[in-house]
Amino acid sequence: LATFVFGCTWTLGLSKPLSVARSIEEAMKRGIVICDEAVFERVRETGTVVFDKTGTLTSGEMRLLVADAPEDLLRAAAALEQHAAHRAGEAIASAVEFGPRTDGGSDDREPTPEERSRSVSVADVTSHATGIAGRVNGEEILVGNLALFADQEWAVSDDLESRTIEYRDNGDLPVILGRDGRAAGLVVLRDDPRPEWEETIRDLARRDIETVVLTGDDETAATAFADHPDVDHVFAGVPPAGKTATIRRLQSRGQVTMVGDGTNDAPALATADLGISLGGGTALASDAADISIVDDDLAAVGTTFDLADAARRRVKQNNGLALLYNGVTIPLAATGLLNPVFTMGAVVATGGLLAANSFRDLLHG
Repeated sequence: LATFVFGCTWTLGLSKPLSVARSIEEAMKRGIVICDEAVFERVRETGTVVFDKTGTLTSGEMRLLVADAPEDLLRAAAALEQHAAHRAGEAIASAVEFGPRTDGGSDDREPTPEERSRSVSVADVTSHATGIAGRVNGEEILVGNLALFADQEWAVSDDLESRTIEYRDNGDLPVILGRDGRAAGLVVLRDDPRPEWEETIRDLARRDIETVVLTGDDETAATAFADHPDVDHVFAGVPPAGKTATIRRLQSRGQVTMVGDGTNDAPALATADLGISLGGGTALASDAADISIVDDDLAAVGTTFDLADAARRRVKQNNGLALLYNGVTIPLAATGLLNPVFTMGAVVATGGLLAANSFRDLLHG
């Protein structure tokens, strides 16, 4: 009976679940939600990590630097941007004042952009990969970059074009405002990189993981990332559909993890072998991801890899303890040196040892 009890492989059966459960618990404490217990296996197999730029490597909180356009055109552009899904549109809509409230209210509360734009008539809205078009109070309005104005065959003066290129080469995001077939103003936005982005990239490089940056902006807007020695590739001017295609191409070389935060990232997150969404992103992106970082902390990407390594290390340690347990006790029980009564204490002690090893400090033990 003692031989039979010691010969059962329950210790090996507990080894991995205990280690994975501990890693999931530690991840939750650090604001990392694991949606699938098999995630840690895929994390360790990752050969390439793809980062969306805007809102992931950058703060996503665009600041308005320049607003050089007639006031009525700025208001029209802001009203049109209410229908845009891009952060640049949100920044323009939030920064431009529409004037006094039109809903009859008399309190001192700051009106929302939606409330301020009620007096503006917007129709025939068309979203483009590089901007948005529509009719505002009967005028045809176009908001976007130089490429969009060229595609729509709207006139842009040489002076406005040169200023746009200058701002773009400086790493800012220039947005041209136009009406009735001609560019008539310029808005310049800036999106600062997250403070922790460089350390995150360096951490992945130490693991010999390839790093790729995707952005729908011009190549000059990603210069800071392209110049970093630990960034292997930067793909600029990539539309939302192109992100998914890029992920598929990279998958031909191995496992790919995608890190993103916005609605446009959801298809790419779902296509990647492993999707990680930041907490500041949309619910759609979180639903498409395998891991959600609720604290919007980019450094948690590296922590996820640390937890996966720790889980694997503990599984190996627990397997070693389990095999040692069986290797020592089975011969002793088979020769009659151990009786069934002793097995009760041995089983409890071994289970406690496995649990203690699994639940000690993961990242420092």
